[in-house]
Amino acid sequence: MERLDKVIYKVLFYACAILMFAMAAIVTAQVLSRYIVGRPFTWSEELARYIFVWMSFLGMAVGVKMGSHVALDILVKKLSGVSQKTLMLVNNGLIFFFGACMTVSGFKLVEVGMRQKSPTLQLPMQYVYVVIPISGIILLYFVLSETIRIFRNQESKEKEELA
Repeated sequence: MERLDKVIYKVLFYACAILMFAMAAIVTAQVLSRYIVGRPFTWSEELARYIFVWMSFLGMAVGVKMGSHVALDILVKKLSGVSQKTLMLVNNGLIFFFGACMTVSGFKLVEVGMRQKSPTLQLPMQYVYVVIPISGIILLYFVLSETIRIFRNQESKEKEELA
């Protein structure tokens, strides 16, 4: 499971890096076309916005995996033993609930996006919205993986204490 975690993390990390580079290149091209040529690209702002959405949702999953999402960890650091593990499990439960809501709502939004097209690119909006359930599923996987890791660490500590 740890090997799969690392593979998914690396894919997401590099996908976010590529998306960030693409967004910077598109915005730079748009600025250059506006000031040098005098005619800005009409599609660049919309495409950069959609890339930013993808980068944000995929980056959220990366942040959850690395534990770098916004959190109040003062209490977790002050606690130890069972109470710390319980608080971590409650936190994971809340993140899991958020990921489940995001996945279900994301699939509904993809259905709505099948009937919509973007204004400038005429891109079906389902391609923009599909990142929401994808990142929700990845988020659920990472939370389950972390929860299993917490339980395994608890079991190994209990075995060490009994030995």
